[in-house]
Amino acid sequence: MKIGANTMIWAGNFTQEHLPLIDKVAALGFDVIEVLVTSAEPHFDTNQVRKRIRDAGLQCSVSASLTPEHDLSSADKEVRDCGISFLNSVVGTAEAIGAKIVAGPLYAKIGRLQFLSAAARAQERDRSAAALREVAKTAQGRGVDLAVEVLNRFESDFLNVAEDAVPFVESIGNPVVGIHLDTFHMSIEEKDVGAAIRRAGTHLKHMHMSENDRGAPGDGQVRWNEVRQALQEVDYKGFLVIEAFNPSVPDLAQFVRIWRPVAASQDALASDGLRFLRRLMD
Repeated sequence: MKIGANTMIWAGNFTQEHLPLIDKVAALGFDVIEVLVTSAEPHFDTNQVRKRIRDAGLQCSVSASLTPEHDLSSADKEVRDCGISFLNSVVGTAEAIGAKIVAGPLYAKIGRLQFLSAAARAQERDRSAAALREVAKTAQGRGVDLAVEVLNRFESDFLNVAEDAVPFVESIGNPVVGIHLDTFHMSIEEKDVGAAIRRAGTHLKHMHMSENDRGAPGDGQVRWNEVRQALQEVDYKGFLVIEAFNPSVPDLAQFVRIWRPVAASQDALASDGLRFLRRLMD
């Protein structure tokens, strides 16, 4: 399996000044770089990024999320339309830099936390699914997959376990849309990480390999052997991406609630995690 590093290990929003991260990720021995895209107009030259990724011998994925202005679950059609337009732009950016997948909580804003009746929650999921159905048409035409990420209860009330995600993606009804699981979120929410991966099954398109404290994989409490076994059982062929965050980037640290370093350095987090995952998946 191809193992990747998300650029948020070192930076917040990926911009032109962060192009050297592409070479760093390659030099550390990764197969994939995952680029964070936060705006309809990327803060980098897509042609330069594509060439640099290719020259470094890497493959690429894109991570993205939605703001309140882009919330696909909103009752406000204008907001949903803005979300569709935004995600269509992100898909275009992904295609431009050679990425075959856009992953993340693509269904609603992060921090969407409210108690709802079953009927109200079903309405919000229906609105989000209908909007993603439109984005999926764009993605399919551009050869890009979409993977909706399952988040823990403290970051979202929308999809918290794999069992939530399966009927949601099935309701969209387009094979380019699948599930994105993250072992950090799973360590909070799932009673059995292996069973969750097996439940996602053929819908599973993307994996974030993150420790329970968002540190280097292998340095915490995630049940990695169960993760490996389940991925093998479902014949997972996607990327395994280390997602972690740099606590010295104030906006990023605030957003993900990282108040202390979880590794000796960001480079050490990446290299130690990569070494562990290579051994794990051998």
